[in-house]
Amino acid sequence: MLSRIINKTPWLSSSSTHVPLRVTCSSSASKRVPKSEESSSPLRTVACGLLAVCTVATASPVIAANQRLPPLSTEPNRCERAFVGNTICQANGVYNKPLDLRFCDYTNEKSNLKGKSVAAALMSDAKFDGADMSEAVMSKAYAVGASFKGTDFSNAVLD
Repeated sequence: MLSRIINKTPWLSSSSTHVPLRVTCSSSASKRVPKSEESSSPLRTVACGLLAVCTVATASPVIAANQRLPPLSTEPNRCERAFVGNTICQANGVYNKPLDLRFCDYTNEKSNLKGKSVAAALMSDAKFDGADMSEAVMSKAYAVGASFKGTDFSNAVLD
């Protein structure tokens, strides 16, 4: 029954670009059970629901992306590397060393980020509130959970 619901849900259907997801957790899929006995156990229903939630949650692209990120850099001056930027300066995400700015705080930074290339930077949960990033290149950056409240992006490249 749950597999029919998932297959009819548009964001989980096989017509999407993701691998089709099919969850079957009722005993009627493997053997014939009369319809009156199909939902006889509330515990089985709860277990089936939990299994479905776990399956859908682990198949999420956001969770999968978090599992593919490299570990947090242990470099002592990793946050200051934003002031230099990506030294190869290619907007396609090619770099000689990952620019790991995760959890860094650049609140009200008015001069050091202006015109820098932070292409392909890992910027998750970083704070750029009130910073001046005008004319900066932030192409192919991964900034899930980052804060940019009041940040100046005039003439910047963001894609």
